[in-house]
Amino acid sequence: MCIAEKKPAGENVVSLTSATGGGYSETSAGTIEAMLPQVSSERRDELHKMFALWIVRRRRPLKIFETDTELRDIFDYIFRGAYKPPSYKLVTQKILDLSAEARIRTQAEIAAVLADGVLVSIAGDIWSEGGISLFGILAYWIDVDFNLQERLLGAIPFSDVRHTGSEILTATKKACAVLGLGVYDDNSDTVKDFVHCTASDSASNIVSGWEEFDGHECNCHILALCVLVYLKSYGVKEVFKKLRGMTTHFSHNIIGVKLLHSCQEKNDLAQTCPPKDNDTRTGWGGAFKQSAWYRVQQHTT
Repeated sequence: MCIAEKKPAGENVVSLTSATGGGYSETSAGTIEAMLPQVSSERRDELHKMFALWIVRRRRPLKIFETDTELRDIFDYIFRGAYKPPSYKLVTQKILDLSAEARIRTQAEIAAVLADGVLVSIAGDIWSEGGISLFGILAYWIDVDFNLQERLLGAIPFSDVRHTGSEILTATKKACAVLGLGVYDDNSDTVKDFVHCTASDSASNIVSGWEEFDGHECNCHILALCVLVYLKSYGVKEVFKKLRGMTTHFSHNIIGVKLLHSCQEKNDLAQTCPPKDNDTRTGWGGAFKQSAWYRVQQHTT
């Protein structure tokens, strides 16, 4: 084992002192640097892209490499200074680069589908949260191997746009035309001829905006609305109110949780607590998971 000791400034040598023998030899700093990991500019760019993709897919903060000092220490230890993770500005640029590359691939795929005489269908919805609004448009089709293919046509900023049918239609046609689904400009509008059909929720704005396309309301949304009506019906809503109350009890009462786990152990069940119902006004996934838990745990509770 050797310990590298830096000489005073101005001396281009490093003293390698044996941790066991006590002797040392003089080695140039350049030799030591050559022993460290090397990262070419091409490899550095690929690493930047990989980390940008990881940040997006895993929903990590864009400034994670600037704010997470422990993560930076890990990189410094692995690469010994040969590679620095991307800054917030560089991460943002790499995400935009990846988006541009994906757009080119999608254009080529759609062109190939159209060349085979197949029209794509589109689905869309507007998502709003925390003052941010996006209009997402998805293209989908069945390929020659009978597999469902889905590609994102656009995630369009809609925070400063009125959510009217006309605005939705304009944004839709622009997104389609950019990726090769027809032409949409001041002189021509052929997008409709390249879209097989549409699917959306029951919101009046998107229904009216897409009325010139052949389409329908999403069956999943319709079924979800049916479930919401059922959950609010007499005799059912009272049950779910009780379930939410018991869940709140177990989330605050330590003694209650200990008793619950004791009963679960006696019945050979996993020692878990009921999941919280965090559903929104139009969602019921949380209520479903919560009721499923109580169905399994009904004897223990």
